[in-house]
Amino acid sequence: MEHKDRAEAPEDELVEGVDGEAPVADDDYGPPFEVRSFGGEFVWAKAGGYTAKVLRVRAGEQVAISTKGRRDMFVMLTGGRALLETRSDANIDRVELVPASSVPILEGEHAYRLVAMTDVELFTIYSPT
Repeated sequence: MEHKDRAEAPEDELVEGVDGEAPVADDDYGPPFEVRSFGGEFVWAKAGGYTAKVLRVRAGEQVAISTKGRRDMFVMLTGGRALLETRSDANIDRVELVPASSVPILEGEHAYRLVAMTDVELFTIYSPT
């Protein structure tokens, strides 16, 4: 996708900035993505039994993956390179995610965090509790 200077971007291509920053020209994190501090996300499918989201995370960002109010959760990297950190008590395990391989996110005693090594795109799907 071609990037444009902010001054050259038509007004309808501007998206609201993050944390009080000025809006930026539409880019890979623009609509339909909701701008987040780590990049952006949007819900691409939702029904009574599940919610599916697409997240785009900028290189160097870290995103906590919450299991609160969710069960049967899976994540799948679709592009880029990222680590998944799993913390339980004093132990931290890190595994590099492989594109197109789904990874279960377990409820309970584990805390999960995605560490983006490059810009990444990630699909998540879960059932509400």
